[in-house]
Amino acid sequence: MTQRQRKTDAQASAGPAAAFGVDVPLMVGTAAMQAWMQIGAEAVRFVASRLQQDLKTQKAMMACTSLEEMQALQAEFFRTAQDQYAAEARRMMEMAGKAATAGVTPAAHSGQRKYDDVPL
Repeated sequence: MTQRQRKTDAQASAGPAAAFGVDVPLMVGTAAMQAWMQIGAEAVRFVASRLQQDLKTQKAMMACTSLEEMQALQAEFFRTAQDQYAAEARRMMEMAGKAATAGVTPAAHSGQRKYDDVPL
């Protein structure tokens, strides 16, 4: 068996990603895909929670007996919604930041160059 055949056999046994030298991008892509799935799940969770709160507020509004009661309820609803949307935006930004760096590891620098690329 020649050296070339052994190399080809080793690449084939390592899988299609290794055969093309794309295993690192696939790992990064997988980490990014998982991060995006987490972001999507968080968005769905937040929207479902907000819808439940909206329905609760609607029921409370239907039970209001005065304009002042309605105004107080609306003011509280908007304050709460604003706080929740701001908190969710922070949470999403944190998740997006983690997604941007998922699977990326900094290269190790030895501090010593192994070659000289400065032309003389």
